[in-house]
Amino acid sequence: MDDRRTEAADTTSPARRAALLASLTELFGSAGAAVSPSTAALYGEIIVGVFDAMAEGDRAILVERVAELPNAPAALLHFLSLRDIETAGPVLRRSIAFADVHLAALAERLPQDRLCAIASRSQVSEPVSDALLARGDRTVLRLLARNPGARFSQRGLAILVDEAAQTLAQRQAAASSESADERGQVLDIRSAPAVSRSRRMFAKPSGTGIVIPLPPRPRGPADDAADVGSSSNAIAEVIATVATGDRMLEVAGLLAEFAGLAVDTVSRMIARPDTMPLAVLCKAAGVNVETFAAIAAIRGRRHGHSEATIAALVRAYEILGPDDVASTLHFLRARHGIEIEPAVPAVQNPTG
Repeated sequence: MDDRRTEAADTTSPARRAALLASLTELFGSAGAAVSPSTAALYGEIIVGVFDAMAEGDRAILVERVAELPNAPAALLHFLSLRDIETAGPVLRRSIAFADVHLAALAERLPQDRLCAIASRSQVSEPVSDALLARGDRTVLRLLARNPGARFSQRGLAILVDEAAQTLAQRQAAASSESADERGQVLDIRSAPAVSRSRRMFAKPSGTGIVIPLPPRPRGPADDAADVGSSSNAIAEVIATVATGDRMLEVAGLLAEFAGLAVDTVSRMIARPDTMPLAVLCKAAGVNVETFAAIAAIRGRRHGHSEATIAALVRAYEILGPDDVASTLHFLRARHGIEIEPAVPAVQNPTG
């Protein structure tokens, strides 16, 4: 490999150099985990040393190949990540050689277009999504929320809910002429002005978990009937968005914080054959019928339920009354030792 390094430094011809680097990259990738740290460092030094002298097209081809390397050197990935978006994008979006700690560190300093690339990865861990949510603009949040491979901590979910609540408030203040039912689209941020944020502050964890701030909710059926648009609350919006990605853990986290229950408790409720707790929690949180149908389908696939069974559950959800929801939610909270508030959150109109 030292001989090839010498040849790579020769300026005989750009085409010859590009062919040699392609050969080196293929050789390096085929070695996999057998590559020694010194060899990995040497390979990275070769690429970094000649990268700027390469033709633009050759650089693009090389970056694509490096992005596919499962053993790409961390130093080389770091070098490419700090370049222009055309160079950084492929490695930030696709390289599986990145360690989560490296991605999280990059998210604390890279510009927004690079954060979008990280948010588009096929898998985004909780530590990485936390770092992205701390600095990302609404485009980054939208990409994360709609990325089925992105995972969220309870603190991350709280930020999504906060952003959704701000967007709803902005739309209501602007008295826009858009359709009243845009459930699941709030995190698209299509009609809301951009918000400049240098860094979001995460809520500090406590012994009872992170409390997600909820928008005002009506307290009774009469109020509910008078305000048919109130079901478009922030939690319901975020649930609608993450449920499309088959992320039941995140759905459980949102429902748990809404009801004041532990996340693992709600996860167990969702996993049981009895569908009543899931339906009650969703209805109390203002989840519309379309979103509940998506959740029921996800759950049905996991439990092997027929389409007819899932459809029957959705029909039952449509007719689930506010009194049943309030009493069942009261029972669930009491059963799990949660202090009952004077007024239990009432059902919001699930059909919008």
